[in-house]
Amino acid sequence: MRPERERARSGPLGGRFWRFWSVELATETGLGLAIIALQTMVVLDLGGGATEVGWLSSARWLPYMLLGLLVGALVEGMRRRTVMVVSDLVRALVLAGLAAVWLVGGGALWVLLLAVVLLGTASLVNDAASQAFVPRLVPRERLLGAHQRLDAGSSAAQSAGPALSGAVIALVGAPVALLAAAAAHLASVVALASLPADHRAPRRSGGLGRSIARGVRFVHRHPRLGPFARWTHAWFLCNGAAMTLLVPLVLLELEAGPAGLGVALGVLGGATLAGTALAGIVAARLGTARTIVAARAVMPIAWSAAALCGFAGDVLPGGLAFGVLLAGLALAGLAMGVENPSEMALRQLATPDGMQARMNATMRTVNRAMIVVAAPLGGLLGDAIGISAALAIVCAGFAVAAAGLALSPLARGRRATAR
Repeated sequence: MRPERERARSGPLGGRFWRFWSVELATETGLGLAIIALQTMVVLDLGGGATEVGWLSSARWLPYMLLGLLVGALVEGMRRRTVMVVSDLVRALVLAGLAAVWLVGGGALWVLLLAVVLLGTASLVNDAASQAFVPRLVPRERLLGAHQRLDAGSSAAQSAGPALSGAVIALVGAPVALLAAAAAHLASVVALASLPADHRAPRRSGGLGRSIARGVRFVHRHPRLGPFARWTHAWFLCNGAAMTLLVPLVLLELEAGPAGLGVALGVLGGATLAGTALAGIVAARLGTARTIVAARAVMPIAWSAAALCGFAGDVLPGGLAFGVLLAGLALAGLAMGVENPSEMALRQLATPDGMQARMNATMRTVNRAMIVVAAPLGGLLGDAIGISAALAIVCAGFAVAAAGLALSPLARGRRATAR
C-alpha cells in the first residue's frame, strides 16, 4: 500500500508540467463549448432526434476507429509538441469554418458531419501526442499525481464549458459558441509555444506495419493490460450509447432545452472534478486496479437514475425528474473522476516510453470504435423502443462490463509495472 500512497502524494511537478496543464485546460474548454453547440444544431436547428445525435457522435469518433493505430505509430517518431500545435490550429480552423457556414445559412446535416469528422481527425492526432507527452514531463512515480491534476483541469473545463456554451447559445446562437471554442484552441497553441521542443523517438525498425502490430500485441498479450483493455472496450460500448440517449432525453422528453443540457453535462463534469480530487485517496487505500473495478461497479447504478426519470416522467413533476437525472449524472461523474487517474497511471506504468503512443493508440482505437458503433445503434434503439427502455438495456451492459473486470486478473493485483 505504501508505494501507492507515495504516488498519490506526488511532489512538485514542475513548471513544464503546469504549462502543459494549461494547454489541456484550454483544449478541453474548447471541446466543452463545441459539444453543446453541435448537439443543439442537430436537434433544434435541423430537427433531428436520437438517431441523428447518434450519427453526430459516430462521426466524431470515426477517425479513431479508422486511423487510430496508424496515427499512433506515426506520432511515435515525431516531436510531440509540434504535432499538438498543428492539430490545435486545424481544430480552430474547422470550428471557425463551421460557424461561418452556419452564419451565412449553409447549415445542413452533411456539412455538420463532415466538419465533425475533420475535428475528430485532428483530435485523434492531438490525443496521440499529448498522452504520450506526459511521461516525458514527470517522473514515472509521479504519473498518478500528474494525471489527477490533468483530470481535475479537464473536469473543470468540461463542467464550465457546457454551462457557458448553453448560456451563449441561448443568448446569441450556436455558431458564436463554436467561435469561442476556436479561440480556446488558439489559446492552447500560444501556451504550447512556451514549452521546449521534445526529442524525436528512435527510428522504427521493421516498417510501419510491424510497428503497429507490435503495439497491438503488447496491449492484448500483456497479462493485466489485456483483460483491462477488453472490458474497457465493453464499457465504452455502453457509455457511447448512454451519452447519445442523454441528449434527446434532456432536449425532447424532459424539454429542458440547451441550457438544461448544459447544466446536465456541467453536473457530470463537476462531479468528475470532485471524483478526481478523491482519486489519490481512494487509490492509496485500494490500489489502482481495485479503484478502477469499484468505479466501474457504480456506473449501472448511476445510469439507472437516468432511465428512471424517463420512465417516471409522466408521474414526476418536470423539475423533480430532471433532479433525478442530475443525481445519476453526478454519481457517474464521481465514479469516472475517481477512476481515470488510476487508469492512466496503470497503463503508462506498464508501458515503456518507446511504446507509449502505440499503447494509447491501440486502446483508444478500439474504445472509440465502440462509440462509433454504439452511438447510432443507441439512437436507433431509443427511437424504436423509447429512450428509457434503451437506457435500461445500457445499464445491464454496464453491469456485465463491471462484473467481467472484477473477475479478471486485473482485480487480483494492485500494481502495474513496465515490461
